[in-house]
Amino acid sequence: MQAAEVRSGWAAARWWPLLVVLAVVPLLYPAVPPLTDLPAHMSRIMVQMDDGRSADITRWYGFEWNLIPNLGTDLLAWVIEPLLGLEPTMKAIAMLVVAMQAAGYLLLSRAAHGRVTATALFALPLAYGNPFQYGFLNFTFAVALATLALALWITPRMAARPVLRWFIFGAVACAVWISHLAGWAVLCLLVGCCELAARYEQTGNLRRALPGGFVASSCLLLPQILSLLWPHSPEHLPTQGFFLVAEKLYFLVNVLADRWTAFDNFCAFALFVLIVFTWRSKATALHKGLALGAIVLFGVFWLLPGWIYGSYYADMRMTPTIFALALIAARPRLASRHMAWLALAGLAFFGVRLAGTTLSMAMWDRQLKQELAVLDSLPRGAQLVSFSALPCRTFVLQGRVRDMHIASYALTRRHAFANDQFAMSGGQLLRIHNPAAGAFDRDPSTIEIGESCNDATPLLDSAAKVPAAIPYLWIVWHTPELPVPGWRVLARSGGSVLYQRVR
Repeated sequence: MQAAEVRSGWAAARWWPLLVVLAVVPLLYPAVPPLTDLPAHMSRIMVQMDDGRSADITRWYGFEWNLIPNLGTDLLAWVIEPLLGLEPTMKAIAMLVVAMQAAGYLLLSRAAHGRVTATALFALPLAYGNPFQYGFLNFTFAVALATLALALWITPRMAARPVLRWFIFGAVACAVWISHLAGWAVLCLLVGCCELAARYEQTGNLRRALPGGFVASSCLLLPQILSLLWPHSPEHLPTQGFFLVAEKLYFLVNVLADRWTAFDNFCAFALFVLIVFTWRSKATALHKGLALGAIVLFGVFWLLPGWIYGSYYADMRMTPTIFALALIAARPRLASRHMAWLALAGLAFFGVRLAGTTLSMAMWDRQLKQELAVLDSLPRGAQLVSFSALPCRTFVLQGRVRDMHIASYALTRRHAFANDQFAMSGGQLLRIHNPAAGAFDRDPSTIEIGESCNDATPLLDSAAKVPAAIPYLWIVWHTPELPVPGWRVLARSGGSVLYQRVR
């Protein structure tokens, strides 16, 4: 390593822990992080922790522990919630996910190159990428674990002890698997790529590198093999949405989607330009394993369907990791002065994104507080159906509509029924039993079109079909508010309206 490169690694030697601390600043102000699916996670955890003690909750919901690969934050909450309470626990978990992912990026760069490179600084805002903004907490927690694990795997000290590494990573793989199955799959793919590239570099023979790499990383298969011994028969859920090219391009362009489309897209384009420039430059050394991992994961992204076993946006979830790996794999070999400017540019990019995300989170928090004010007029334990009224013919990126699961606050704060809960055998441990709600008892029954669309207004049609046993209706309007026949306004705050049935 050249002396200039060592001198330019100042961020690695002293200040990278401070960058991790700064990464969580946007989440300090909101009482509950305004992430799309987070309220649904929070209400499920409330049912989990209630354990049948509340009559209001047990009327509609049940929870039974089982071994499924989607329990990362559920297990964390089981430990933390008795100490902090429900909403502070969700805030702590969200902050932990961001801190772990930011640390994972920086430690992965240090493990690959011996220091935190300037290009790795540009990866830090990806901790707030699409999957996190959507509130996919178990997935993002698992991927953060996988990133930290990959950094440990490729360290020379660990690579020199293959037997010890095999047993350590058997346990690590189990932790990632139980957190989220897709996160475990990412870990397996990236470790496999790094191991294959390292062995090929040593031997120059692919036929020898393949079996050796498989044996070395076979420990990662341990949790999936053990799961076959566990008695569990999930229902068959759909896998669909193959080769939706327009949507995939949209997800790539919106990898940093938060609030301001032009700003977010410009930042994503800047990352793309940096990746192309560094990968094509003769003054850049690439870590072969991470580069191969980025390429393979990018190929998997195009092959993945949009829905796997009922899980939405399976392909989109990969985009921040693809960008991050491509950035971290590159180690520019520039003169000290040029390297310092690149590092400053990376810090500036991180700082600008951090400021924007902090402001955006505060604005989302203010909007949600305004919409939640109507809950003060809702009787405790009420039968309620909720709708998010969305525009017609609009591909809605959930990252820019943060109240898609606002109904869960009716459950957590008023013990009222919330029809936005996920209920998938093999994917969730929550059970829903509210016959009075009919077809409006679970996700995605809260999502409706709130304006005229193809000569109909779907929300009004659905409101007319809400069973008579449901006396309250809550609509958050993202379209102009319409009169809802058969319902009178009980409370209004901003675009949030609580209705009571007209008897």
